[in-house]
Order: sequence, then C-alpha cells, then structure tokens
Amino acid sequence: MFDFANVLFAGPCNRACPFCIGKALPGALNRPNLKALPLPGLDQLIQVVNQHQIPEVVFTGTTSDPQLYRYEGELIDLLRTRLHPRARFSIHTNGARVLNRLEIFNRYDRACLSIPSFDPEVYEKMMGCRAVPDVAQILRRATIPVKISAVLTEHNAPGLEAFIEQCHALGVRRLVLRRLFGDTRRWAVLAGQTPVRVFRNNPVFDFRGMEVTYWDFHDATSRSVNLFADGTLGTDYLLMKTAALVRPTRGVRAC
Repeated sequence: MFDFANVLFAGPCNRACPFCIGKALPGALNRPNLKALPLPGLDQLIQVVNQHQIPEVVFTGTTSDPQLYRYEGELIDLLRTRLHPRARFSIHTNGARVLNRLEIFNRYDRACLSIPSFDPEVYEKMMGCRAVPDVAQILRRATIPVKISAVLTEHNAPGLEAFIEQCHALGVRRLVLRRLFGDTRRWAVLAGQTPVRVFRNNPVFDFRGMEVTYWDFHDATSRSVNLFADGTLGTDYLLMKTAALVRPTRGVRAC
C-alpha cells in the first residue's frame, strides 16, 4: 500500500535553499523538532509502518537537515527495535555533517546526498552556501550505498553534462536528477539516449554503468506515509497536498 515512510525534521538549517519545500507548507507543520524526544506522533507512525509492513523509513526534512537532529542515533536504534524486521532505514541529507557524524551515518541501510553542483558558485546559488561537501571523502568512508540527488534549475542545468561526468568519475553508482515540483520547464537529460527501464513512471538511463534517473514529481507513482515535525501524520506523497490522518499528540516532552 505504501512504498516508504518519511520522518520529517524542521528547525534551523545549515543551508538556505531557495526552493526549500518547507516554504510551501503551512507553518504549523514546521514546528521545530530537532531537540524533541520522543518525536511528536512517533508511536502512530510506528503503528502504521508495522500494520502495512512498509519496507523503508526515510529520515529527511522540511526546513532542516536530519543530521541536525540531536537524537539521530537514538532514534535509529529505537526504530530498529520497534519496527518489523524487514524495515530498512535511509537518510536524505545535504551531506554537510556526514563526515562529522560518520558513525551514525553508517548505521543507516543507505543514503542520499543532495548535491546540485560541485561548482562552489553554482552550489551557493542553489544552497545558500559555498561549502560543497567532500563527496569523494564521503564515498570513500561510507559503508552503505550512497546515491546523489540533484534538483535541476536554471543555475545548474547548463553544466549538467559535466556534473554527470563528475559523478561518474567519483564512483557514484546512482544519480537522480529532480525536476522541481511545479516547475513547467523540461530539462535535457542524456539527450539522445533511450531509458533502460522505468521506475515509478520515471525514466532510468545507464550512463557507463551509473544509473541516472530523471525524476518528475508530477509523474511519480510513489505512495508514502509522512510524519511531520508537529506530529501530523499524512499519506500524500506530494507533501504540499497532505491531509492529516492523525492529529499531533499532546504532552510530548522536549529536551
């Protein structure tokens, strides 16, 4: 019934993306939870994941990065004890704190790094900061599969071919190029090549052994359960359209 479950984090961030998804959400859903233990609504999420045997739980964010969550390691350990044994855990992060939290990073089953460009000037336009994470070092020290995800805009699209080449040279095995939700522009991704398959209604290409997916949220057929920072539980894959299933739990202890 569901492909995955999102645990969403909100609060101050170490990047300032102009396309931050949190800006499109009602403010109440972005109540800061980076210091909350337990997370609001966590028991309800656990119940739904176990009931539907959801295969993957993703740590990600609306206005913040999951590696800024104070109890990241504790939450991973807690969920591994309370969720069904086939559940896998992944993180979608901007990568800024990976090397400082490598032991925790490697506790996941897999990871996705949001890296729109390796050019500091382009990266700054898209992430609000010139400090591009050291992806080469992360890949060398990671003990889990690491995927790269890049949102496409007018800033990085002109250098897309070079970016794909750089990812391949670094040893990236999976690359996802994402079209922003609501953006009507179409980007030329590996023009002239034929997709080798389709995943969730989106084309997947083979670039010299590296898997490259062109992801369009409008076309995607994914289904997810989403635990928002305030404890709201929703089931719309497009977070901006979510409807609350379970209202926030009251009396949550914050540390």
